[in-house]
Amino acid sequence: MKIKCTCEHIIVDQTDFLENKGYLIPDTKWFNFWDSIDKAIEESGPSPKEKEAACMQLRKQNIFKMLWECPNCGKLFIDGGKGTLILYSPDNKNYNKALGKK
Repeated sequence: MKIKCTCEHIIVDQTDFLENKGYLIPDTKWFNFWDSIDKAIEESGPSPKEKEAACMQLRKQNIFKMLWECPNCGKLFIDGGKGTLILYSPDNKNYNKALGKK
């Protein structure tokens, strides 16, 4: 995936472990997420197949939204669903490394 920022920088997402890519979860889903993890741990059986099934069930919840930060100007692009992006711009117009270490 490539995102063209309004500052003309191209944000490239073609691998994992990117410093400027993250995931957003609303507070209303935060505790449900952790409850689901607890349930998966408790209900996963002793076999590797059962544990894998429990983990895959967690991944299918799709409660996180992906987001990207432009390393040039600091704008945040949040996945709005159906191919749309929601754009937030920092007041200081800087790459603040909101998703990574400063």
